[in-house]
Amino acid sequence: MKARLKHLHLLRIPQSRGALSAERLEATLTTDPPAGVTVSRVGQLEDQLSVRWDAPPALKDFLFQAKYQIRYRLEDSQDWKVMDDVGNQTSCRLAGLRPGTVYFVQVRCNPVGIYGSRKAGIWSEWSHPTAASTPHSERLMSGSCDSKSSGDSNSTLRRELKQFFGWVRKHAYGCSSMSMKLYDQWRVLMQKSHKARNQVLQGDKS
Repeated sequence: MKARLKHLHLLRIPQSRGALSAERLEATLTTDPPAGVTVSRVGQLEDQLSVRWDAPPALKDFLFQAKYQIRYRLEDSQDWKVMDDVGNQTSCRLAGLRPGTVYFVQVRCNPVGIYGSRKAGIWSEWSHPTAASTPHSERLMSGSCDSKSSGDSNSTLRRELKQFFGWVRKHAYGCSSMSMKLYDQWRVLMQKSHKARNQVLQGDKS
């Protein structure tokens, strides 16, 4: 795979007092799509997926920074949602997804800062779609219709959320990776707690 030269701009800079003019080439490039795109679950978190990819090999031959975009859609939809704030990292987490749902994900690349220029390149084609599904929600599978119990659970959840984020702000300020790790662990524990609570409710009804 090779980076493809799309546009070549010649800028002539005149010099005073009859000196020879200088020429500077400004190249606008595009590349092949990112390679090795993988999409996987984030433990048992039912509303998230992790996306990873490799930079196009040809980009290593140039002095530049790359930026990426991700887009994803539901299996039964043609409407893509685009994430523009990925930056130059080669991994990203999708959040706020539907539990127990198949998603298709694509990534594309834009070379920036070629040869010291601040001019952006041209977006590559999108990578081939990669599919993965989010875990099923234990709460949705339980089929519980007890409105009183549901209200109590929501009240407890709001209280625990408030306590958790208060603790994070106090003890983990400025360390986003630690906060995310703690949040993931907390979400898993909460899901297990809801599962156990639903099993108890079903046992009482039987």
